[in-house]
Amino acid sequence: MPAPIVVEVYAPQPSSQELSVLIAACRRAAAPNECVSSDVKTSEPPLGVAIVRREGDRAHIELGLRGAATAEWSTRDLVFQPGDDELERYRAIGFAVGTLVARQVEPPLPEAPEPPSEPEPQTPAVAPPPPAAPEPPPTIAHRSSHSTWVDVAGQIGLGLIPGPPRFGGAFRAASELAPRGAFAVAEVGYAERLGEPTLRSRWLHLSLGIGHPLSQLRSLGIDVRVALAVERLEVTAVEGGRSESESRWKPGAVAAVDGHWDFAPPVGLLLSAATFIDPERTLIRSGSEAAGETPALGLSGYLGLRLRLR
Repeated sequence: MPAPIVVEVYAPQPSSQELSVLIAACRRAAAPNECVSSDVKTSEPPLGVAIVRREGDRAHIELGLRGAATAEWSTRDLVFQPGDDELERYRAIGFAVGTLVARQVEPPLPEAPEPPSEPEPQTPAVAPPPPAAPEPPPTIAHRSSHSTWVDVAGQIGLGLIPGPPRFGGAFRAASELAPRGAFAVAEVGYAERLGEPTLRSRWLHLSLGIGHPLSQLRSLGIDVRVALAVERLEVTAVEGGRSESESRWKPGAVAAVDGHWDFAPPVGLLLSAATFIDPERTLIRSGSEAAGETPALGLSGYLGLRLRLR
């Protein structure tokens, strides 16, 4: 079997059905050459790499072949109509990749024989120059298809019970450990409870964990994640012109669900729900009276933007 062409598709990541349609169309157009996705392990080095990037209604294709006559990459751009079916778009991309492969590996046509000419006077034979050493085939750098992104979101959640909610923001960074699979995620956040002038409460949140896609449908996706976390709770009691503050670090765990809509790649809309699991609740007292306590499950909601870096 001929060496395969490895096809890598960048954000937004296609569904399994869309990827299957793309690979099937590529195989038909590139026959007898084989097309495989980047997550398929091959027993021999690939013949080349085709890289597909989607940006809304546009697709950009880059093809590099090992052993091609030139080391330059072949490119092609496709523009779709806004109402085109998404499966048909991926089928068209597959045919375009296969067509580029067929053109690159197709042997050149034999040159037409020249008409016989009048014999020329013989001249002393001259030894032809030695043939030039063949150029080594171009090397193809394998590009990683692991995605990396950052989230910036506003937050509203439970503060102290009883009392008003807390408001703040969070910054989150994530990178895939496997293509379209598990990812590592780190988060930092800050929140403050408003509406209580005599008892000011502030939270600093740090966490590190892992996540995994739960579902992916075209530009919509849902991820789940868990993390180990610590929160620094600082409480300041204000009475008259005097104030007194206390703080402590609280270890815990985070479980969350993230929904995202890649409406304008690489930018997407983010909606999250998370809970901070507090194994040791903290009771807040102001003087001799209880002013509130931290919840065992600190529920929070987030709304913001996701930016894919690659």
